[in-house]
Amino acid sequence: MTLPAPRRPYSPEAPPYPEDPTAATRHLCAAAYLDDTFREMSLRHVYYQPRRVVAPSYGFNVVPVLGHCLKARNGAIARDAAIVLTLGIALCVSSTALLGVLSTMVSLQVTVATYRLARDTFQRLRGTAPVNQSALVPRALLIGLGWLAAFLLGSAMSGLLLRRSTEAFFEGGTDQLAGVAAVALMGSLLLTGLVFAYPVAFSLWRQSELSRLTPGNQPAMPNSSPRMTEIAHQQRGNTVVYSGFRTFVGSGDVVARWGFALRLLRPEPTVAETFNGAGAHRHPAPGLTERQREFSELPFDASHLIDYVRRDLAVLLPERAAEEQIAGLTVESRVHLAGTEVSSLVPNTDDELMHRVIRHPTTPARHYLACQVFSWGGELITTVYVHLAVQGRSLYVELTTTALPPCAGEYRIVDSVEGSGAAAWLRALRIGLVDTPATVWRAPLTLTRALINLIAASGSGVGGAARLARGYDYGARVAVRELGSDQMRSLVQVSDVQKYQSLIERRVIASILDFLEERGVDTTEYRQRAVPRITYNNNGGFNNFGANATFNDRVDVRGGAGGGGAA
Repeated sequence: MTLPAPRRPYSPEAPPYPEDPTAATRHLCAAAYLDDTFREMSLRHVYYQPRRVVAPSYGFNVVPVLGHCLKARNGAIARDAAIVLTLGIALCVSSTALLGVLSTMVSLQVTVATYRLARDTFQRLRGTAPVNQSALVPRALLIGLGWLAAFLLGSAMSGLLLRRSTEAFFEGGTDQLAGVAAVALMGSLLLTGLVFAYPVAFSLWRQSELSRLTPGNQPAMPNSSPRMTEIAHQQRGNTVVYSGFRTFVGSGDVVARWGFALRLLRPEPTVAETFNGAGAHRHPAPGLTERQREFSELPFDASHLIDYVRRDLAVLLPERAAEEQIAGLTVESRVHLAGTEVSSLVPNTDDELMHRVIRHPTTPARHYLACQVFSWGGELITTVYVHLAVQGRSLYVELTTTALPPCAGEYRIVDSVEGSGAAAWLRALRIGLVDTPATVWRAPLTLTRALINLIAASGSGVGGAARLARGYDYGARVAVRELGSDQMRSLVQVSDVQKYQSLIERRVIASILDFLEERGVDTTEYRQRAVPRITYNNNGGFNNFGANATFNDRVDVRGGAGGGGAA
């Protein structure tokens, strides 16, 4: 008999390429400064929603991210308020200087747009790629309109300056004419310098904040507030309160889902023995009906099976030899509850209530054994949700795999050599100068929108102490991490999701099989239905997932999502 190989003792050796567990948090903090849309949606649909439970934070900490969103928003408000106030004063004091600044802004923006159009066209021609006429013509028309607007503004400024100079000459001669010209010139230069100074100062300040998010730096936590404290408690609960269709909000897209029901029957007898004077005789046993094979009392309930599977999965947890573990794996029980059914905004379910949810799988609450793998420094999260239910004298097995892809590539600039040092500061200066016209045009709108959000949120308070109204949807509609996710960075990451799915599913299927056999349940049908699934996975077949899979569909805040979800 061949003896099993001795178990290798665990040695806490470091992996060859250590991962940074703060990577996702740092990248999303950087997104607060680099992506206005991400910042606004995170604040509007998460921070300023005290009546909705926060989606779980997988692989990152949402509190510093929202803190940086508030900090970046306040900086943008100060910049836009300074621009609007300066232009408002200029309108009252010197319309000539104001026209000069506006003409300069339009001319700079059109010049930059013309350069970019010529650059893109030349690059396509040099690469022997056809020029996209449908995109080229509208851009050329807009640039032409921009040059026309610059000409009209310049003409208006020149005409106004000429008229005032003529009036000054006839009233006071050349001395007053020189004074009017000097005042107009100095006013235009001063106003132009101020208008450019605000966006440039903001860009340099933003770079200083990004420099504090480089690898090795811990993202700073915001000042404590009731809302931040509430968010910190909600993001780590064992209950996911979801809104609408997205049962697995915060986990990314559903990439595979399958399940089946199995009647709980005793094994069918194959032979029977009878005894007579001549000895024992074996002959086929009489067949039993399906009803006769049913247990008079079920040999287990779902909680027994869940505990068994969880103990079996525990042998794959870290703190073991490298070959015996799945690094980054966690296994925990979670309840997913519809937002219209909650009685408290504290997303925690105690053991007694969780046991009742397991025994009654027909309520709006569903129990899942969440097998989650944190890889690539928390940037890639693979989750296999195992739902086991005993209902109608049958066992229902359901496995759903979700994948949360890495953060968008532009947020990862803080990890690159271009994200810090002299080159980063020069780039920040250039961006501040080039983007000044667009910042000036957007300033009134963005300032108004930010002030409206502040006013609307001022009376929102903290939701945890509020009395909940029946029928209101308190579930999470948006997850901050999903807002900042883009797509898989490499084929290796796609393969990692498939690998972890296969490893976990294989273990779960085998564990259920062992449990059923120990409890005297016929496993013939189970083997017929589960084993082909194992073979299918091992051969590389996966639903809705492939080498070209992307995850760049933004979350629809009305309740839908690009990847869908399981009910």
